[in-house]
Amino acid sequence: MSAYLDGPSDAPATAVLVHGLSVTADLWRLHTPHLTSQRMRVVRYDQRAHGRSTRGTAPITLDQLAADLAHIVEELAPHGPLVLAGHSMGGMILQALTTLRPDLHPRIHGLLLISTPDGPVATRSQSGARNRVVGFGRDLLAVACTRAPAAMDAVRHRLPHSSPWALSNSGTPPETDAPPPACRRGLHHATTRDIAAFWHALATSGSRPVEGLRSLGPRLTLLAGAEDMHVPAGHTRALAARIPAAHFALVKDATHALPVRHPDLIVEGLTRYATAAAPALDPAPAPETFDPPLRTH
Repeated sequence: MSAYLDGPSDAPATAVLVHGLSVTADLWRLHTPHLTSQRMRVVRYDQRAHGRSTRGTAPITLDQLAADLAHIVEELAPHGPLVLAGHSMGGMILQALTTLRPDLHPRIHGLLLISTPDGPVATRSQSGARNRVVGFGRDLLAVACTRAPAAMDAVRHRLPHSSPWALSNSGTPPETDAPPPACRRGLHHATTRDIAAFWHALATSGSRPVEGLRSLGPRLTLLAGAEDMHVPAGHTRALAARIPAAHFALVKDATHALPVRHPDLIVEGLTRYATAAAPALDPAPAPETFDPPLRTH
């Protein structure tokens, strides 16, 4: 697993940032400098089969991805207060982590779930003519990835390297100490069969346990983009409704790219939680683009 460390090794708190499907740890490039400037340690990593991380041999499941994250925490942030943020699939992984590892709860002083659904993701998530067309296209892509992965790999090998869906001919990501690859290169070394496995892990039916999240109470904040077509805000709101003490905020005009378009919200939220746990940290300035949160409870 390729991980990236920034900030002082003796920082009073550590921020662990978890990206979603198809991107890399580069998702957090705008957040990291601000967090480290406030004397926080920042841990980012590429999910297995993403960026510079290899596929490994274990089946791709949410529990396995949560175990990967637990290993990252144990190796790179074994002590001290933690503040965590996860986007989309990253939020689902953090939800699984809080269920599988209740021993970490005392160390978690703040958790941000960004564009995180309540239950399985779906190719068709909203009504409307445009969304039906987009959903139909996603259905076709999901079927092709699942039933004809070898044919899809052949197509992906022929795509220009600039395409986010291109498949590298090298087969495995290079081993290097360089920064994470650009977000658009998250799947350049992931076979179509593995992409289908990730999708299956996210689309498993049924609501997911929230006992771990409930134990965090007001240490949990959920953010949703009002214009998110991938994980509609209502899905994140439904998750928040199952956690009475959590905070929910709807960000106007925000899409699924909320972390990139509104990095100040994530920085402010993480710093607020971290400062409460470690007063030695410098407080973050008040964000300028954040509307007052819309509470669900």
